[in-house]
Amino acid sequence: MKWMSRIFGAKELPPQLRSDLDAEGMVVFAPISGSLARRNYRTALHYSSASWTNIDGGTIALSRRRLVIWGNGESLVEVPLGHPALTVDLRGPEQMLVEVDLGAATPTGTGWMTLLLRTLHGPRIAQVYGDAGNHWTAFR
Repeated sequence: MKWMSRIFGAKELPPQLRSDLDAEGMVVFAPISGSLARRNYRTALHYSSASWTNIDGGTIALSRRRLVIWGNGESLVEVPLGHPALTVDLRGPEQMLVEVDLGAATPTGTGWMTLLLRTLHGPRIAQVYGDAGNHWTAFR
């Protein structure tokens, strides 16, 4: 998906994804920056016991159905609201920690991903995502 960063830019969602999220009822759409750590991460051609990457610019989008974190020209996270493989923890008014069990979140994923993100909308994202886990039917 690296080619998509040349077409859409690292901060922008592809138009079709943005349109789908708008149709689902966009709750939050905000810029992010921060860092990304992967542990015990495997793909067909790559294995890494641990790696850190900066997210220079990206976007976090929260609709009434799912959470999408886009950064470095690719979709880093895309899960339904309240999915148990993902936790959101506030670290301050403009900082949040997102932990993802890739084995549970994606059909071909393995390992863990930790995102330390800076966004002004962290409290709102944590509230909506947490409420969705407790009240799943309210967002369907």
